Formats: sequence, structure tokens, C-alpha cells
Amino acid sequence: MDPEIKTDASTEAPSRSVILAVEGMTCVSCASRIEKKLKAVPGVKEASVNFASQKAYVQLDLTLQDLTILQVAIEKAGYSAKPYVPEYRAAKMYQSEQNNLGWRLVIGGLFILPFLAQHLLMLLRPFSFSPFIQFLLATPVFFLVGWPFHESALKGLRYGDVTMDTLISLGSSAAFFSSLPALAHYPVDLYFDAAAFILFFVTLGRYLEIFTKRRANRALELLMNLRPKVAHVLKETRQVDVPVEMVGKGDTLYVRPGESIPVDGDILEGKGRVDESLLTGESAPVEKRPGERVFAGTMNGTVALTMHAQAVGKETALARIIRLVEEAQGSKAPVQKTADRVAAVFVPVVLAIAVATFAGWVFLAGSSFSEALRHSIAVLVIACPCALGLAVPISLMVGIGVAAKRSILIRRAEVLELSSQVKAMVFDKTGTLTEGKPRLVDILVLEGYEEEKLLRYAAAVEMGTNHPLASAILKEVMVLDLILPKVERVVETPGAGLKGFVEGHQVAIGTKAFIESMEGIIASDKIRANVEAYRQGGQTVSLMALDNKIAAVFVMEDPPRANSREVIQELKKLGLKIHLLTGDGEVVAQKVGERVGVDEVKSGVDPAGKLAYVRDLQKQGLKVAMVGDGYNDAAALTAADLGIAMGSGTD
Repeated sequence: MDPEIKTDASTEAPSRSVILAVEGMTCVSCASRIEKKLKAVPGVKEASVNFASQKAYVQLDLTLQDLTILQVAIEKAGYSAKPYVPEYRAAKMYQSEQNNLGWRLVIGGLFILPFLAQHLLMLLRPFSFSPFIQFLLATPVFFLVGWPFHESALKGLRYGDVTMDTLISLGSSAAFFSSLPALAHYPVDLYFDAAAFILFFVTLGRYLEIFTKRRANRALELLMNLRPKVAHVLKETRQVDVPVEMVGKGDTLYVRPGESIPVDGDILEGKGRVDESLLTGESAPVEKRPGERVFAGTMNGTVALTMHAQAVGKETALARIIRLVEEAQGSKAPVQKTADRVAAVFVPVVLAIAVATFAGWVFLAGSSFSEALRHSIAVLVIACPCALGLAVPISLMVGIGVAAKRSILIRRAEVLELSSQVKAMVFDKTGTLTEGKPRLVDILVLEGYEEEKLLRYAAAVEMGTNHPLASAILKEVMVLDLILPKVERVVETPGAGLKGFVEGHQVAIGTKAFIESMEGIIASDKIRANVEAYRQGGQTVSLMALDNKIAAVFVMEDPPRANSREVIQELKKLGLKIHLLTGDGEVVAQKVGERVGVDEVKSGVDPAGKLAYVRDLQKQGLKVAMVGDGYNDAAALTAADLGIAMGSGTD
């Protein structure tokens, strides 16, 4: 097991996280007991055991090197564990458990049918099987169907703990053994049928529970199945098919049309379209050219590609997404932590109530031993809070899994609960409410400069950034099939612009304020007038300077997403106040705000301004959600109570 190295945000101390697959858990009390054992291990910073996923999520400091100590701690609690790897299939484990419970249900069903017939006949006339026949019918159910519960209860007693299974075992055992004196003709009430019914119906519930957990894990299984099993590796003059696990960084791979891309890497040869909906949620295939990155699990189109492997195994984007979904499913929302705390003390409390019930009926009510026993058995069996321990984690797993299938990745489960408290939602404009794919609609080239040369220089500098406005220039260069020169010393100012050196010339491109902040550059009145005219039309303008002189004005248009207004209206129906932030000018921002229907618009905002805006809303006592898509939104996304990052899954 090679755990991922992480940084604990609270202490900034290096840590690593591991996932263990746990076997033998039968209820949420089991998970609570394992959690306590793991937290007691020196070097364990945090432990979360999820009964629904049958996994333990442990955060360690780097002083703990021997990871077998975690497995030993779990074994001392009466369970078994092994390192979890993506190839581990929870569905197989659930299938095995379902099969095991299935044959027990068949046996139980056959033997309780006579008891059901007995109760139906009693509605017509007094009827009851003899004590011996009831004993023969109940015994197989008690020992075969009920053995998992009895075994779990005995295991709990061995380790000085009680679980939900303890209640079930005690209740059914009390009913069964209190009826045995009837075989020797002692006048006692018979509860053989009660013992059989208890164990059969609880087993049926456990069977349905396993079925639900299989369904909850299906989304994660589908993500895992997206990884191709075989890769075509090019070795000198021949092609060798190898398991994808054997592909190494630096290998040259051949991807046939219609095949899944096996690892992350860069295209060497081939120009075609790749379906990246797995990562981005966008249905339209993305055009790829040599030098561009492709990702494992995405689907190649109709053109064969040759690629250079850059990230393999757990380093691929798909593997990181799978790990993110696993960790999110293993995390606990505050309501689940509350349920776990209740479940941890529930069993001892129920046992105490059962004893008090028995004593009360005997000593206070003056009832018979048999009557008191019947009521105490009812307390033991009916009080079992299986739904308390299962409903919350199952609902979280299903929600997080379904979201992952729709390209929505949830980092921690608590954000689902937090989302209901949000009162203000702040949107970035470009790439969030707008398509994020601006079109270059006009280029105003100043006298003395060539448009093609300026395009080549601008694209060379913009090549290294992922800002949507850069894509408009790069797309135009691709259409014209221009060759880009080499660029050096590129420096980006998030939300403003960037500059670098191309063929010995200093090139800068960005907002008007960014360009004028450079020494010696002042926009002429004519340029200012043109820029203002474009902005009045709702278009975005970038200025380009060559050797500290303004050389061109790039005019771009980024239309709102087709469903932006509909989404905003739905959010407003939920009582949310919608804010729009953008680095664009006031006119452009207001026009977009009007078209999508937001409540407040703030223009000309840099990354620090977005952060300050979010904090101002929080000072007003509001829970704030920030929706953004770029590097310049990172600070605001982090500061918000709920950060929602749009863009590709690789981001």
C-alpha cells in the first residue's frame, strides 16, 4: 500500500491518508468500536469508519511507518482488514454476503411457514402445534439463520463490547431458551415462533441492507470500470498489448479509434476529437492536436492517436477522481456523527431498559415471569436502531455517487448539509455564467503593425494560460494554421493579464488597466473611445502592447450559457440572493447581469476584490457559496462557506 501524502490544513503538518477494507461489520456500533480502536493507535490523527462502504479512512502522521499496526488494532476489535486498492471490488464482497444471507433466508422461510399457517388458523379456531413440533421448527432457524447474530454477540462479549447484534441475539435467545421447559411439560408460555420470526425478519432486513449498499457503490464501480484494461505500447517497430497497470511513464502508446485512452499523456501524432464528458460533463467532443493533453478513461474518436504517457496508475486524473469520490463517501456529515454518537451508547441503554422493564412488570405490576419476559424481549428486539446507523451513510453514498456520474465531485460530505444553510450565492462571470469560450469578433490593429504577426505573438504568450479569453485568440490562430514562435519569461497576473518575450520583443496582453500600469504606456483618446464603444456593446476588450507601445485591441464576445437564466431563476426561488463578480468593465458586467437575471453586479474586481466581497457578505451573517472556474477565483472559493469550482475535472 502506497498511501497518498497530504497536508493537514489545520496544522500544516505533513500527513498521509490510507483506506482499509474492513470485513465483519454488521452494524453501526461495529464501525464506532473500530473507530475508537484506530484513534487509540499512536500516530493516527483522525479515523472515520463507514459501515455502509465497509471501509476505514485513516489519516496518519509521517512518524507511523508500520501500517500493519492498523490492521492489528482492527483485529483486536474482532474484525479483519486489508489494504484497499482500486482493484478491490466492494460489489464482490457484497455479493458474497448477499449469497450467504440468501440461503439462510430460504431455510428460515421454509421453517417459519408452518408458524405462519398456525397463526392464520388461530384466527378461525384455537390451534397450536405441540411444543416438540415448535421446537423442531424453530431450532434450525435459531442456529442456522441466527448464527451470524449469535457469533457477533459472542465476539462482542469477548472484547467487552455490545452491538446491535447483541440485542437481536439476546432477544431471540431469551425467547427460545425460555420455551425449552415446555418440552419437559412445565407450564410455560411458548416463544419458539417469536424467536424464529425475529431472526428471519431481521435477516431479511440485513439482506435488503446489503442490496442497498451494493446499489450505493455502483457509481464508484462504474467509474473504476471506465479504465481500460489493455494498452497498446509501441516498442521500436512493433506494437505490444500489455495490461494498463504495466504502462510506465514515458512509454509511447497507440490508441485506436473508438478506444478508451489508457493513461494521461500528450499527443505525439494524430489530430481528432476526444470525448471528455467523463471529466468535464460537456457532451461535445474536444478537438485534440499534437502536444495537447489527453486523459485516462476518455474516449478517442474516429482518428488513431499516438501518445506519450505522462501520468500512470494512481497519478491519472481518473484515479484522482475515484479517490476523491471514495474519500467523500467515507467522510461524515455532522448529522451522521450525531447518529454515530447516539448509536454508540444506544445498546447499553436498551439493555438497561430491558432489565428495568422485566423488573417493573414483576415487582411493581405483579405480573408473572412469563409476562415480564415477553415485554423485555419486545424492548430488546424492537429497539434495534438499524435505520439510525444505515440511513444517513447510505443516503450520503448514493448522493455523492450519483453526483460523480454527472461530473459533480463532492470533496467532503459535510458540504451537502452546509448547502442548505447558504443564503447568498456569488458567481464569477467568464466560464461560469457565460460559456467560457469567447469568440474573437474583431481586431483593431494600430498603424505600423501586421495583424498576422500580432496574432502569432499574442498566441505564443497566451499558450501557457488557461484563461477562457486566451482560448479565443488560440482558436483563431489554429483556424489560420499559423506557426507560433518560442516564448520566454512569461509572467501572469491573475485576473489582469500576462507578459513575456517573443523573438526579442516584449509582449503584454490584458486589461486596459494592466497595460497602462506598465511604464510609459498610455492609451490614446482614439483607443479609449474604441474600447468604450466595444464595451457599450457588451463585448470584452483586451489590449496588446509590443515593446511598451499599444499595438492592437482584441475584441471578444462571451455569450451567456443557454441555461444560465433558468438556473439563476431556480436558485432565486430557493430564497438565495445572486451576486455576479467579474474583472470586466461595468457595461459588460451589467449587460450580462441583466440577461441572466442576477440581483447584484460588481465589475472590475480582481482576485483580492472577489475575496473581500465574499468576506463582506459573511460579515453580514450570511452563509456564502462561491461559484467560479479559474485560478483567479481560488481565494474566494476557499474563503466561501461553500466553494463550487466549475471547469474540467482535471482542475
